[in-house]
Amino acid sequence: MAPSETQQKLEEIHHTVSADLDKTRRELSEMETLLRQTNAEVEKLAQRELTVANRLRDLEVNLEKYNKADIKNFYTSAQEVQMRLLMMRGQLEQLQFRQQLLKTRQSQLFEIVTALEPLLGADIGGAARPADDGVDRISSIIQAQENERLRISLQMHDGPAQSMSNLVLRAEICQRLLDRDIEQTRGELSALKSAINTTLQDTRRFIFDLRPMILDDLGLVPTLRRYVQQFSEKNKLEVNLMVQNMDTRLPNHYEVALFRFIQEALNNVARHANASQARVLLDQNGNSIHVSVEDDGTGFHLNEVLGENSGRRNLGIETLRQQAESLLRGEFGIESAVGRGTRVAAVVPLP
Repeated sequence: MAPSETQQKLEEIHHTVSADLDKTRRELSEMETLLRQTNAEVEKLAQRELTVANRLRDLEVNLEKYNKADIKNFYTSAQEVQMRLLMMRGQLEQLQFRQQLLKTRQSQLFEIVTALEPLLGADIGGAARPADDGVDRISSIIQAQENERLRISLQMHDGPAQSMSNLVLRAEICQRLLDRDIEQTRGELSALKSAINTTLQDTRRFIFDLRPMILDDLGLVPTLRRYVQQFSEKNKLEVNLMVQNMDTRLPNHYEVALFRFIQEALNNVARHANASQARVLLDQNGNSIHVSVEDDGTGFHLNEVLGENSGRRNLGIETLRQQAESLLRGEFGIESAVGRGTRVAAVVPLP
């Protein structure tokens, strides 16, 4: 093929890929709008479900106050709200997965366009690219924050909010019993005290998972030891933590990023691996830090899971990759085979 024909062909490819990149960016923008709307609907339904759940508890305590029609209406309403909430949460997860696929495609297309431009001349799209890249990075950061807020709000609703609602109801029961049966009231108060203590412990664990305070005070290694212990107890999974040559503190953002990497990797083990044991290794070797998490679970075919339509596990792996490569400027790797478990690892330079 003649040089002019080659150049023309490259220009056609560049034009096609650039158009596809613009289309993907528009789809991402539309997807973010739809995600915000769906998230708002999920939050409204979650609040409504909480209200209905409180009414049902009151009904169960004061069953004699309601006729059959009221009872039937209450339960029908509760079932409708729960089904609607379940459906909307499923829709939200599908949208988030679709958004992740679009982001991956956008990144791939951008790499192709960037690779083609030196062959076509530096003037093609060269001026706009840095600004676009900065906008994309800011957009990704904002979206990551929104996804994290959504996750926290769902956890708050399913955990502390439900527990607090139950405590209020039990306090009302104690109040009603106070003038009728002192002994039964004492029993209810004792049960209420126990429930409050359980809720307090659950809330403390919730706060620790969000942002361990001891990470700032004592550092990465003591925080990991405590987290691994709690994780093992919660998930009925034996986790061995091995730490070598980590005698000094690292900068705060490094410790946070390394902790989040290990936390995400262990959460993936609990969600997907069907493992009985896991091992966490953290080792400072020369001018780099080696971190790995491996399990004895079922494993998987890498090509299948890393494909575009592989589902949630791929998103978990992509999160680990971003933490290792983008936040810590390191290298990420993963090994797995069916029946032989999985190992994820990162090598990051010392700050």
